[in-house]
Amino acid sequence: MELLLFVQLAGGLVYLLLGGDVLVRGAVALARRYHVSPMVIALTVVAFGTSLPELVVVVEAALTGYPGLVFGNVVGSNIANILLVAGAAAFVYPLTYGEHSVRRDSIVMLAATVLLIGLSLNGTLGRVEGLILLAGLVGVTLATMREATRMYRGFEVKPPLEWALGLPTNPWMIALFIVIGAIGLPVGAHLVVDASVEMATRLGVDDALIGLTILAFGTSLPELATTVMAAIQKRTEVAIGTVVGSNIFNILAILGVGAVISPIPFTVSQEFFTLNFPVMLGTAILLSVFVWLRKPVGRPAGIVFLAWYVTYIALLVLRSRGLVG
Repeated sequence: MELLLFVQLAGGLVYLLLGGDVLVRGAVALARRYHVSPMVIALTVVAFGTSLPELVVVVEAALTGYPGLVFGNVVGSNIANILLVAGAAAFVYPLTYGEHSVRRDSIVMLAATVLLIGLSLNGTLGRVEGLILLAGLVGVTLATMREATRMYRGFEVKPPLEWALGLPTNPWMIALFIVIGAIGLPVGAHLVVDASVEMATRLGVDDALIGLTILAFGTSLPELATTVMAAIQKRTEVAIGTVVGSNIFNILAILGVGAVISPIPFTVSQEFFTLNFPVMLGTAILLSVFVWLRKPVGRPAGIVFLAWYVTYIALLVLRSRGLVG
């Protein structure tokens, strides 16, 4: 049985890596063909495709009554996106910023994070709060579409020649790349999450810790695969856009949908306010500082990010065992 779980885990990782590579190539090819900024594409197509695993997990957990999994998955995924995903990508190749829109989007990420914490102050998150989050998603989407339209009209066609290397050019092939990537990523994440949860269940780990660690890590693997592939291809604007866009989508769309469809309001435990929310907000501020200073996130910073993520996971495990307060 353990061998089957290992095979399932390895197969899911293969799906994730291949799906991430195909999705990045399709997204960049789409941007090149229709003169849309790669950052805008990353904040929409790629962010949505890599957030599908979180959406599936949250919908299932909300309908079956596991609020710990819902909150843990979203909050844990946002933390992992910055410390693990951005950290790993920066370790491969320095993350830089080529467009002013990333500054605006980092502020949107911060605003969404603060909004979530504020809505959770009363200890619950119900349909009203979920509708507020979804309304924020509508506003962000409309603003992104206006930005995309403006950039399309004023874009001067000077695509670097290296963009064409290994990229599809036919519209149907571009669409096929994106579809295959968007399907392969969540399928791979589903296999990884199932195997991880089964392993954790055999070890007797509770639902809250599963949501914050194994599920959050598993559903962040698409972002990890996509951003690392983007870093290998030196398309770091896609990497940053994927992380920021995914964090925005996780809060406004995924948690918003979960709160609206859940039969009962989510209960937000005090532990989220003492560790998880502060870490989520702190990591969002940290990445935004790099963005606003236009300071590349290089290998040393990437190592620090990864070390902080390991420390955060260790704290969660120690708290679950009652070894720290």
